[in-house]
Order: sequence, then structure tokens, then C-alpha cells
Amino acid sequence: MGVVDTVLRFFVGTRNERVIRSLHADTEKIIERFPETNKLNDEELKAKTAEFKQRLREGETLDGLLVEAFACVREASWRMLGGRRIVKDPITEEDIPYKAHFPVQLMGGMILHKGMIAEMVTGEGKTFVATLAMYLNALEGRGVHVVTVNDYLARRDAEEQGRVLGLLGMSVGWIQSDMDNEERRAMYGRDVTYGTNNEFGFDYLRDNMKIDPRQQCQRDLHYAIIDEVDSILIDEARTPLIISGSPEGTADLYAKADEIAKTLKGVDAEELKDKLADKHGKNMLLQDRSIYLNALADYDFEKKEKESQALLTETGVKKVEKALGIKNLYDGAHMQWPHLMEQALRANHLFHLDKEYVIHEGDNGPEIVIVDEFTGRMQHGRRWSDGLHQAVEAKHGLKPRAESFTLATITLQNYFKLYNKLGGMTGTAMTEAAEFAKIYKLDVAAMPTNRPLVREDRNDLIYGTGDEKWEAIADEIEKIHEQGRPILVGTTSVENSEHLGRLLEVRGLKHSVLNAKYHEREADIVAQAGRKGNITVATNMAGRGTDILLGGNPKHSALQELKKEGISVDSLLPDEFKDAPGWNVPRDVRLKAEVEFDELLTERAKKYAPECDAEHEEIIKLGGLCVIGTERHESRRIDNQLRGRCGRQGDPGSSQFFLSLEDELMRLFAGPRIKGLMQSLGLKDGQPIQAKMVSNSVERAQKKVEQRNFDIRKNLIEYDDVNNGQRKSVYRMRQVFLAGMSRGDYFELEGNVRKHVRATITEIDKVEKLTDKTRFSARVAKELSHWADKEHDIEISEDALRDITTEEAVFRLAQTVRSRVHGEKLRQSVVDRIENVIQASLEKHLLKNIDRTELWDLGSVAVDYHKAFNEELDVDGLPKGEGGPEHFNAVKNELIDRATKLYEERERRICSDQDGELMKTPGGKPNYGRMRQLERYLLLQSIDEHWKQHLRNLDVIKGSIHWESYAQKDPKDAYKKKGHEVFEVMLDEVDMEVISTLFRIEVKFEKPPEPQRAMDAGATANKPAIGSTSTSGMPAPTQAQAETRRQMDQASRAAPSANTGYRAKEKRKLPGPNDPCHCGSGKKYKKCHMAEDKAKATG
Repeated sequence: MGVVDTVLRFFVGTRNERVIRSLHADTEKIIERFPETNKLNDEELKAKTAEFKQRLREGETLDGLLVEAFACVREASWRMLGGRRIVKDPITEEDIPYKAHFPVQLMGGMILHKGMIAEMVTGEGKTFVATLAMYLNALEGRGVHVVTVNDYLARRDAEEQGRVLGLLGMSVGWIQSDMDNEERRAMYGRDVTYGTNNEFGFDYLRDNMKIDPRQQCQRDLHYAIIDEVDSILIDEARTPLIISGSPEGTADLYAKADEIAKTLKGVDAEELKDKLADKHGKNMLLQDRSIYLNALADYDFEKKEKESQALLTETGVKKVEKALGIKNLYDGAHMQWPHLMEQALRANHLFHLDKEYVIHEGDNGPEIVIVDEFTGRMQHGRRWSDGLHQAVEAKHGLKPRAESFTLATITLQNYFKLYNKLGGMTGTAMTEAAEFAKIYKLDVAAMPTNRPLVREDRNDLIYGTGDEKWEAIADEIEKIHEQGRPILVGTTSVENSEHLGRLLEVRGLKHSVLNAKYHEREADIVAQAGRKGNITVATNMAGRGTDILLGGNPKHSALQELKKEGISVDSLLPDEFKDAPGWNVPRDVRLKAEVEFDELLTERAKKYAPECDAEHEEIIKLGGLCVIGTERHESRRIDNQLRGRCGRQGDPGSSQFFLSLEDELMRLFAGPRIKGLMQSLGLKDGQPIQAKMVSNSVERAQKKVEQRNFDIRKNLIEYDDVNNGQRKSVYRMRQVFLAGMSRGDYFELEGNVRKHVRATITEIDKVEKLTDKTRFSARVAKELSHWADKEHDIEISEDALRDITTEEAVFRLAQTVRSRVHGEKLRQSVVDRIENVIQASLEKHLLKNIDRTELWDLGSVAVDYHKAFNEELDVDGLPKGEGGPEHFNAVKNELIDRATKLYEERERRICSDQDGELMKTPGGKPNYGRMRQLERYLLLQSIDEHWKQHLRNLDVIKGSIHWESYAQKDPKDAYKKKGHEVFEVMLDEVDMEVISTLFRIEVKFEKPPEPQRAMDAGATANKPAIGSTSTSGMPAPTQAQAETRRQMDQASRAAPSANTGYRAKEKRKLPGPNDPCHCGSGKKYKKCHMAEDKAKATG
């Protein structure tokens, strides 16, 4: 620390002290508002929320509303959780509202709102604090996510704090791992949503795999509050979230493709070029591409060994179509076949037995094993991707094995960095403040305690051996237990917990042993760990999120009593649901029963409260909770969490760690030094050493481990930053293909539309108090219809805007505008890809010889042009010149003009009726909806498939990148460079695939239905809009589309596997009621096989 920092600290305090001081003024203002908010009845208090939202629309900021909003939350908490009780503060002797936020809790809420991390000692009410910031930020209407460490806490906190926010007119939801897509979407639609980091992260990945925007669950990632932020952002940050899957039902297709491939006649491209060059001359061959194409017509495919490609010729396409009994290989229903045939040809003609691979007799029979091209050794466990391995298996008559591959992945670090604002709270964050600042740009503020902390933290006791340490711990527990103090023992593993449990059993000491497997049971036991004489042995995670109350929890005693009487949530369900399986009970019915049970539990708990209160006072006199640590964890945070279990809210308590030189941390980092010290002091066996110097030595060892772990996490995020930038680019592009704009852009659009609608209603109808439920006159509907046509060039009739509320009008107008924007962006995306394909071809064949036109390979340009646009290119008709950038650009512009005209002709043909007339909207404008839907499908299909393959390619690169260090290169830099290169290649492949398919695919169209006058809740308007992607007037989905959607729906519903924890493996599971049925009929599951499946499940 420099001299300047030392002087500043002396005169103005530490940075943390300055931050806390800056919050005092607003804290006092909030408390002073209590008499004012107390005068409001419940309806008036709820109306404050609508008032705050209106003031935000009119330009006020959240900071400007903070004092009033926090005062309202404080009032609501006092009414809903404190029962409007006034109690006496035991320290100040002043009357205070029970369960109303303390000053330090109000400060904590401000810290969260500022996008910082609040470090709050255990028992200070972190869950309570979050309600303040979540309410204030939810006023913006963009949703707030609250992240917890498990499903149980997500639901518990949502239900409790939901009562507070419900009084203020806010809705609160929670995500559970067993929820289907429809339930998740409803929960995310609420003002505040609780859930675990895994659920939020996997839902983000699933949403970016959906092929229907109406199936996306999450809204814009606006603001998140993370409970136990150190656990989620640091302890769990090293493991990425992965959704994986495997293709099904393709084994027979690979075999058929191989059968056909073996009948085709091919030619090596280079050999054919050499042969034609000898006959016609090299220059003639370069200038006249038709020579090569005419010769190629005698073959079914051309082989390019350097590029490892085998491509069908037009002759070969016809033979394959005949063999398959189909008319068009590139028809939407057969789009998998070109890829299958290419892989079959590569397997048969470019990959050779005993060279690239061998057939090895494995445990499950013969298998294809790749041979390393450098060492010649077999690479067991490795498989070629993209279906090549299956094609080689089919080549030799082996059954193709389905391969698991990554569909989507993200690290927790990069997921949470997607939020516009992030806040967090924990009891232990200051030790990791540097990492929070560096990785997440989050500052940490340590909050003062509401009451002075009187816990006694004793120096560590260090023994020579583990056996000596465990005997000393058992002796200490027995001694403290005789005093009547409750004891909490923290261990670093389940094995150690069980070992200590056996020692206590030998001594006849009754105790409870916990681990982190069963959160609900764990919370119950920890809640009673504060009873007189109780001994609780817990692993590191045990009891997080639950306070240890000295004297016990009266609710727990009441719960045991209700259980004995057979009273439970299930017993309070209506008779028709009492014997029904859990999935068959409507959520609202169960919630009603849960509320009734909670009210009954609260009432029963009142008779146990006096007993618990008396015991609380007795334990305080004995010295409070005793915490014993059996080993120092590699992280100081975990140790501090254990210490923090005692001394809550000014209660007394003590903490003591028992260590041995055989502990892993001591053995690796501090053992020799301390062992030498013990020997120099002449300590006997079983005699410990206890000194501040020793404890400091242990902490230095912990800092070394923490630095090592930080380097590991930093390394992970540096590698993932390559994926992250590409992921954001692809997902942003995909969202444009899917819906025309991001969810954040749509929110902004909706806000602008809302302003205009409200201004129009106010001006014409002279409404004084306008709300979202206000209905308006026919004159307003006419004006809004005219405005939509004039300002946004969209058709929405007056009828569609009559007899609806203000908010419904905003929704319909915004959706219709989005539909038009979507159409425009889809068309522009295709036009951009046309230009990209041409640019890539010219750069490949002309750019390196830009100044020497005699070396321009216009013949290859013509091949690429034909491949892309299904049109022969007469190179003689291209602009003449002497080379150089100007000539190059002239050729490029000419090709783009020609391709654009071809595109416009195809667009017109696809969007024409059976008589060849261009279809029109009811308003008489051209309707290109058919083309837009086709483009949307092709763009999504291509980007999804190539992105999955790209993730596999990155995995391969990452697996071998460490070899770069032998060439004196930084592996991370090499990975970034190679990752960028393969990403650019992927984008080029997407461009070519989309364009070449669009110019070849044949689509059959059904006669469009008559436009309906009424509009349902999900429609954008009662008449098709320009560029609309609704199904009215669109091509009927092909069989391939239906199959693709079925497979992608299966992948998108993949949930985290219980065995792997963080890898969501695609598996067969029942669809949601409104999802497509698994039988492939296209019907909703609830109207098809749902009843039959459930009968089987219960029968």
C-alpha cells in the first residue's frame, strides 16, 4: 500500500467505509417514510407500483425512485411477514416494526441495485435484502432473475418473498428442474423469477436451439441477483454447461448411401484436368470451363484428395435419384441425402483400410479405429465427426453407432456476463474481491452487522497425526456437550463425517450426520442444530441458506406434530387429486394446498415459540453455538462460511479449527515448516501447537491454493472467450433469422409503440387516468391503423384494433411491426449471403493474381456460380479490363447484379399462385410470405447444423493445441487464431449451403386459407402483413421440416443428467402437453399419445 493510500485511509477511511457512508442519507430517508407508507391501505400500496412504472415511462430513473420504492417494500414486508407487529429492539430499547428491513439491510439492497456484491454475515437476512433490489429493477418490466444454489431454495424463497411482492402487485415465479417448456415460459413471464444457475444457463442454450420464437422461454437477460455468489461464480465456474445429443434412426440411411456409392463411377479432378490440359492446352482450359464440365458429365462424381471432397456431378445426382426412387435429391423432404452421399463417397474413395483406419476386434465385436497419421498408433476412443465414422462403418458392413456430440455449451462465467446488470450477495466475498473485479467487473462491499459481532474465533490447534486430531475433536465435543451448548462440526468430505460419526457413537454421543444430497432434509436438521445439547456433523455445503436458530425453530416442532397427525400438503388437496400422481395435479391446485398447509403450520408453531425462546436465552448464557472445523479447506471462504454459522444477530458463539500435519493442505503447503517448529518446541505425541503465527502460516498456504485455482479459472475463460464471441455472433444472427430482432430490441420497439398508443388515446379520447386496461374509441383505432401504414408500412385493419385494451393494442401493433421487420431482415440476410458467396469465390480464384488477368481462374468462378445459383455463367460476358481493384470490383458487381436478378425471379415464382400471378395482401400489396418462410427455415437449419459441427471442430483443436508450445508459440494465441479461421470457414459454408439449396429446392404450396376476421392472442394481425412469416399463405411444412423440428425439439428439451451434473444429455422423455407428439403425427401430445403413455406409466 502506497503512502497516498495510507494517508487517505487515515483521513477518509477505507474504500469500503466510504461506500457505506454514502448510503446513510438514503437509508434515513427510507426509514423516515414509514409513517407515510403506513397510512396507505393495501390497494393504495399496490397502486404505487403502477405509479412508479408511469414515472419511469415519463423519464424518471430508478435511482430517483429508490427511496420511495424501498419504503414500499419495507412496508409490504412488515405487513406480510411481520404481521404488522411492533416489537422492542433489545439493544436500543426502541419500538421497531417486526420484519421490516433494518438499516443495514436497506444498504444491502442499494448495493445490489448498484450492480455490486454485498458481503453480509450469516443471519443478516440476505434473502430479505434481495427483495428490495428485485422490486425496484422489476419496475422496468424486463424481468429480474434471482439465482439460488438449489431447486428447494428457489421455491422456498420465491414463495416467501412472493407474498411481499404480491402485495405490491408484482408476480413471482420459480423454475424447477421437472417443469416443461410451457410452465417455464409462464414463469419467465413473471416480474421476478427464481431458479438455479444450471436451469437459467440451460434454458438460455435451449432457447437458442428453438425453431419457433413462441417456444422461447427467457426474456432479455436484464438483471440478475445471485445468492451465494461466490459459490456460483467461483466454485462452479470451472465446469461448463453442455447440452449434448445423438442422431437417431440414421443407421439404415448410411447403409443405403453406401450401397448406392459403390455403384457410382468417379474421377480424380486433378487427373482429369491434367488429361484435358494435354489435349486442349492449359490456358484454354482456364478460359473455357465448359471443356471440363463436358468431360465431367461422363462421371458420377469428382474426387478431390487435397480437399478431402467427393462431389456428385449432375449425372451422379440423376443416378442417385433413380436409386432412391425420388424426383429431386434437393427437395425439402430429402435434404439429408446429399450429405449422406458425400460422406459415403468419401468413406469409399478417400479413406483406406490399414492406412487412415483399421478394423479392430473390440469387447463388443469389430470396430473402426482411427490410425494417427504421425505415429501410426491406433487412437482408441476417437471417432470422426459429421457422420464420416458411421459411413466408414457402413462401408464394411458394421452397424453404424450413434455418436454423442455437443449441441450447445457455455461457461457460467460467460453466461452471467450476458446480463445487462448483475448483483450478488454472500457471507464470504472479500477474499475473492480481486477475481470478481477482474473477471466480472463486480465490486464488493462488506456490509456492517445489524448488531455487534461477539463471536470468538480461536487460533487453530495443530496435531502431529490425523488420529491425534480426531481423538482431540471427539474429546472437545464431549466436553462442550456436557455444558449443554449446541455444536456444529464441519468436515471437508462425507468420508470424514462418517469417521467422526463412528467415534461419537463409541462415546455414546447422539448426533446427526449430514451431507449435501438431500437439501430439504438437510435444511430441517440444520434448523434444529441450535437446540440445547444438539450435535450436528455437516459437510461444507450443509445447511447453506438456512439459519441456525439458538433454541431451535418452532416451525420444525410444529411440522413433526402435523406429520404424526397425517396432515400434509397432499392431504389438503381436493378429493379428486388426493390419489393422483404428482404430474397430474394442476400447479395452482397444489399451490393453494401449500398455502393452506403453511398457514396451519404457522398457527401450530405459536405454541412451541415460548419453549424455543426460553431455550434461546439459556443457550446464550452458556456461550452460544460452538463451531468446530476438522480441517482447513483449500479456500478461506469455505472456512469463513463455517465460522459464520454462529454469532448471528449479536448472539454469542465460538469457532475452533483442529488440524494435523497429515491434512492435505498442510502436507502440500505448510507441513515441513510447522513440523520443524513442533520438533524444536519439543512437543510430545498428542500435544498440539496453538499460535497466531501458525494460523497465519496456514492462511498463506490457502492463498497459494486460491491463486492456483484462480489461474485455472482464468485460463478456462480465456479459452472460452473464443467460443463466447462466436457464440454471441451466431446466436444474434440466429435470433434475427428466427424472429427478426433480439428480445431486447423488441422490448425497445414495444416501448416506442406504447408511447405512441398512449399519446394517441390521450389526445383523441381525452382520457385523464390512462392504464393498460383502458379501452379506446373507434377514432383511435382508425388513427392507429393509419399510423401503422404511414410510419411502418404495415397493414392492420381498424377492426383488429377495436374493442381491445391499450395493452392489447400495443402488443398487436408491436408484433405486426416485428413481423414486417423480420421479413425485411430475412430477405436482406439472403441478399448478403449472395454477395458473400460471390466475394468468397472471387477472392479465392482472382484476388491473388488481381493485376494479371491472364491468370484469373474464371472457369472456377463459373463452377462456383453454377454451384450456388444453379445457372451457367458465360464468363465472356463479364466486364473486360487489365486487372486491378477497379476491374475486380466491376466483375464482382456484375455477378452480384446477375445473381440478384435470379433471386428476384425465383422469389416471384415461389410467391405466385397456380396461375403464375404474384400473390397479394388484402390491401393489394405483394405478399412474399412464402419466400420468407422458406428462407427462414433454410437459414436456421444451416446455421444450427454448422454450429454444432463447429463446436466439435473447436473441441478437436483445443485437444491438440498444447503441441504449439513445443514450437515456442502461446497455445492460447494459436487457439484464438485457429478458432477464428475455422469460424470464417463455417460462415462461408453456411452461405454456400443456403444459397445453393434456395436456388434448387422445389416447394409445393397449398391453397392459402381465407383470412380470418378475428385474431387470436398469438397472432400479429387479422390480415397477413408484408413479409409476414405466419403460416397463412405460406408453404406447408415438408416432411423433412417436421422431422427436423421433432429432432431439434428433443434436443432442446434435454435436461441436465443426474449422473453428470453439468452435461445435459439428450434422452427420450415425455413431451410437454402442448409439444408435438413423439410419434411424428404433428398433433399436440395431449391430443395424441399423452393419455396412453400416462396409463402405461401408472399401470
